Order: sequence, then C-alpha cells, then structure tokens
Amino acid sequence: MRLCTYERHGKIGVGVEAGGEVHATTYTDMLDLIRDGEAGLERARAAANGPAVTVDRMLAPLLRPGKTFGSGVNYKAHGEEEGTHAVLPVEPRIDFIKLPNTVIGPGEPIVIPTADRVIIRPDGYQVDYEVEFGVVIGKRAKNVSQADALDYVFGYTVFNDVSARGVQFGPGKWLQADLGKNFDTFCPMGPVIVTRDEIPDLARAHITATVNGEPRQDAYLSQQIFPIPVVIEWISSIITLEPGDCLMTGTPAGIGTFRDPPLFLKPGDVVTVAEDTIGELTNPVVAG
Repeated sequence: MRLCTYERHGKIGVGVEAGGEVHATTYTDMLDLIRDGEAGLERARAAANGPAVTVDRMLAPLLRPGKTFGSGVNYKAHGEEEGTHAVLPVEPRIDFIKLPNTVIGPGEPIVIPTADRVIIRPDGYQVDYEVEFGVVIGKRAKNVSQADALDYVFGYTVFNDVSARGVQFGPGKWLQADLGKNFDTFCPMGPVIVTRDEIPDLARAHITATVNGEPRQDAYLSQQIFPIPVVIEWISSIITLEPGDCLMTGTPAGIGTFRDPPLFLKPGDVVTVAEDTIGELTNPVVAG
C-alpha cells in the first residue's frame, strides 16, 4: 500500500493512494496507524476499497516523526568524492539526527535562512541537498539481529537531507552536523510511505536527485556499504527504536558541496528526490 497524509477542508487525514486517487482512512495521524500494527494496516486496506476523496494538498506522511537518525558515509562513491582525506567506515556511521521542526512535505518550500546576528557566516549558509532512502520503524526494536531486522520495518519513504554546510563544517575543524541539518524546513519527506511488501528486494531500490531538472545523484541500494538490516542491528544495539522512528540510510555521490565549483541551492531552484517505487518528492527553494 501507498499511505499518505493530506489536508482537506482544513482538516488532516491519512489516506491510501491508489491509481492516482486518495481513499480516506479513519486515521488523522499516520503515527496512530503505525502503532496499531496489523490492525491499522487492515483498516487501511478496507479504506482502499471505499470512495476516493479530493484533497487540497499532500503533506509529509509523518508530520512529526519520532527519532530520525542520519547515516554519514554509506556509499563508497560518496566517501570518495570527499577527496583524499575520506576514510570509509568499518562499521555503520550514525552521525546526526533530524528533529521534527525540520519536516516538510511535497511542494512545501525549503527556506534558506536569512543572515543572522548570532550564527555569522560571511560565505552564506551553503545549503545543500541529499537524497536518502528512508526506513520507517513499525514496532519497538531493541537488540535486533540482522536476520530479523526487516520484521520491525513498517515501510519506506524518501528524504531530502537538506544541510547548511556553512554550519555543518563550521569554522576551523569543528563539525556541527546536528545544527547544520536542523534548520526549519530542512527535511522534506514523502511523497508517501510504502509498506514493506511494496519493495521486496531492497538492493534494487533506485534513488535519484535532480536540481532544476539536472541529474545530480543516482544510485541503487545495492551500492550501500551497510545494508539496512545491518544499520537496524547497529542502532538497536544502542538505542531502542519505537514505532514512527525513521532511518535515513545515507546519500550517494553527487552532492553540491563536493562539486567543482560547489553548487549550493539558491532561491528559485527546484529540488526533486525520488525512488522508483515510492515516487517523486519535489520542493522549491526560497529565501527566508
């Protein structure tokens, strides 16, 4: 199933998207559906057989996700594009988190922060894009094995891990990934969550990113250094995962900061990140 969150007549609902139409469920929060487990999925399947509804706009499928973990280098080519100083990881890297204030949905603008009297960056915030395949956790997971890891997955979505490199890489040698990645609007998510059965072979999942229609990133999950079950095993050995928590599983080569010259986002740009099964997530870029 393709599950979405939408706004209709000023109210928020959770729906099943099928054949380009949206069928309303009885849920108003995707997190409640996820927490209801198989019963929630059964209610959604039943709703898919009901009449379609018109929607005013699509929202991020999870308006306020739980913990969202971000993976650093998880594609060899992305590690290599950093240059001669790059060191490929020998174990999964969970380098940052995304907070709920960052989440936006399809069509909502990515806002480049205005000049600030506190965080002073003479060269600007250097806002960048990163397509990431997203995993949505479906049930409580602690000390999960690789073999069982996917049993704890509710579904999959697409993230754009927007990042202010001017803050992330900071003055001097300080790395402030959490701050650089947590400005408001810096986590486009969507356009839907597909249930786990929609992508039975994760290695064949195909992610892309374009800016103003120009291809920037293109990779298959088979190119990941650490597959999703390995990442789930690693995180759950340290932190208990709960329903509605999300994993951003790394970005491939092609981000703006490592191009020559760097290509950062600017007002007027349009960024589209996508996965073949999940679909396209498009967001304009505006000035704050």
